[in-house]
Amino acid sequence: MGNDTNCAAQPDQKVTLRPVVGLTEHLPKRDLEQITIQAIRTHRRLRDAAEAKYEEWRKAPPVASCDTVGPARIAYVSAMIDMHAQQTLLSTLLDVLGHVPLVPAD
Repeated sequence: MGNDTNCAAQPDQKVTLRPVVGLTEHLPKRDLEQITIQAIRTHRRLRDAAEAKYEEWRKAPPVASCDTVGPARIAYVSAMIDMHAQQTLLSTLLDVLGHVPLVPAD
């Protein structure tokens, strides 16, 4: 991570999104909890989408070309990137909030 001004690496390699901390640290807890619940729901949706893309990739026929992994795997990798980016956001929000709010399954 180095000296990146948008992320701070902690000794255990945890990433904190400083802009998110700055935007949310002085919000009322009720408002911050609402934002965090939305982030949890978004993460769940992205997780489900990534799992679906994984299944599509596993069922896709092998790619004949050596210069690409194929569209199904690219879609899976892209979905995983989206999910992990959302997880980093969610982790930062949970740190600022100080607890994990209860969010019923959809």
